[in-house]
Amino acid sequence: MNVDQHLKVAQWHMEQARLHATQDHACGCPISDEYQRIIDIIEEGTEIKEEVTCDLK
Repeated sequence: MNVDQHLKVAQWHMEQARLHATQDHACGCPISDEYQRIIDIIEEGTEIKEEVTCDLK
């Protein structure tokens, strides 16, 4: 993905998070392996660095 595409996906995720937090919403969003890895990275406190290949392995 290019920068603009990453920003659009991030914008969508931020709006979904806001809606989930402010409404009586039962979320059924699945967690993919990639998203779980991202969550793990954030929860571990790992410094977020630029990914030049978008490969989280």
